[in-house]
Amino acid sequence: MIEFALLVIAYFAFLITLGIYAHKRTKKTAQDYFLANRTFGPVVLFFTLAATNFSAFTFLGFAGKAYDSGFGQYGIMGFGTAIMAIMFYVIGRKVWKLGKEKGYITPPELIGDRFNSISLRLLFMSVMVIFTIPYLAIQAIGAGMIIESVTNAAVGWQIGAIVTMFVIMVYVLFGGMRGSGWTDVIQGVLMISAMTLAVVFVAINLGGFEAANTMAYNANPELFTRPGGGDYFMPLIWFSFMLLWIFADPMFPQMFSRFYTAKDEKSLKHSMILYPIVVSFLFLFPVLIGVWAHGVGLNPGQKDMVLPMMVANYAPGFVYAFVMVGALAALMSTADSQLLSLSTMLSHDLPLKRFRISEISIGRILIVILSLFAILFVITKYDPNEGIMGTLVKTTFSGLAVLCPTTIAALYWKKATKYGCIASILVGEFSIFLFQFSMLPTFGLLSAIWAIVISIVVLVVVSYLTKSHKSSPKNKKK
Repeated sequence: MIEFALLVIAYFAFLITLGIYAHKRTKKTAQDYFLANRTFGPVVLFFTLAATNFSAFTFLGFAGKAYDSGFGQYGIMGFGTAIMAIMFYVIGRKVWKLGKEKGYITPPELIGDRFNSISLRLLFMSVMVIFTIPYLAIQAIGAGMIIESVTNAAVGWQIGAIVTMFVIMVYVLFGGMRGSGWTDVIQGVLMISAMTLAVVFVAINLGGFEAANTMAYNANPELFTRPGGGDYFMPLIWFSFMLLWIFADPMFPQMFSRFYTAKDEKSLKHSMILYPIVVSFLFLFPVLIGVWAHGVGLNPGQKDMVLPMMVANYAPGFVYAFVMVGALAALMSTADSQLLSLSTMLSHDLPLKRFRISEISIGRILIVILSLFAILFVITKYDPNEGIMGTLVKTTFSGLAVLCPTTIAALYWKKATKYGCIASILVGEFSIFLFQFSMLPTFGLLSAIWAIVISIVVLVVVSYLTKSHKSSPKNKKK
């Protein structure tokens, strides 16, 4: 499709140009390259938080899961993700304050320094890196699927994924956090506009919102009630997802790191207010399109491609092209943030200074290495039958949620010990393994919820059983 090809080429070129421009504006310090010198005001901070969290599953996974299970998907994603904004205040405000006072750059640095423990710092970092790489790869996979769909398989999804990952690598390599933040503003506007256009044009061509819903209801009425299609959203699963986002989302390293970049506390408060408002309407749109697909008898084959196929069939060509570029914007805005946050942690938290090269240079080398790892995951590990949502819930979301009890304890509980935190993380992650392989029963809950409960219990018990070690925080700015 010529419109899409031209838009993608122009879009990719613009991102790379913006990255190069950001490079010229970035000082050669770790604070500036990795955190934009903590200067993000309300507008940039909101868009970078939103764009960072709206990813491939916003355009592909949401609609795909709604196609299977119905409107119950909106409840867990619209409401569940919206209330996660509470954590912007509970965790984000404290992280921002401590980062400004003590010069912290990474999440593991704050946790390790609070308990004066290198072991805890490295463990926290390792979990973040291991469980974020699949999420990073999913963004590239989503891009590949979009490109393959638009080109009618003239370009395979793996080739599309690799090309997209390369473009992301280039502009992050040059622009650092400043470039990532600036592109997030553009990408945020693009994805919100694209999703709005998608649902409006599809609705118009189906005879309006009421007609589209009526056709879908007549075709499959169970999608309009809970537990929905396949009886998926049983009460305990519904409850599990509501809790999962609260514990998992702030532990995404790309989200956690952005709390450091706020110019002031006011910027965080504005983001906390705006985030639920945007989420509450934006996340309804892909769910609507996924459900409407039943009303027109669409059989997508691969469920994650429901939204692209519906827009292709029921919107003008130029709208389809724009929506697909918006989808690319959504996933690329997440991938660039993940790539930068992972390289920041690895270059800053690992003892690499003996190599006598700057932290920024190490970070850039790691950006290339991590991009290659993501490409390797694309080629070897993704299961199209599992779908984007299934892949993420089983890997990234579950693994990172286990870190939340330790983070809250580090910020608010003075009696917590490093031994309690280390045990909490290790036992929590091991329990995820046992639940995933059905070695332990879940009793209807997501395995991640049990892992969080186990992590909290272990943290409290071990902290009370071990001698409290007061932290000796670093006072000088880094």
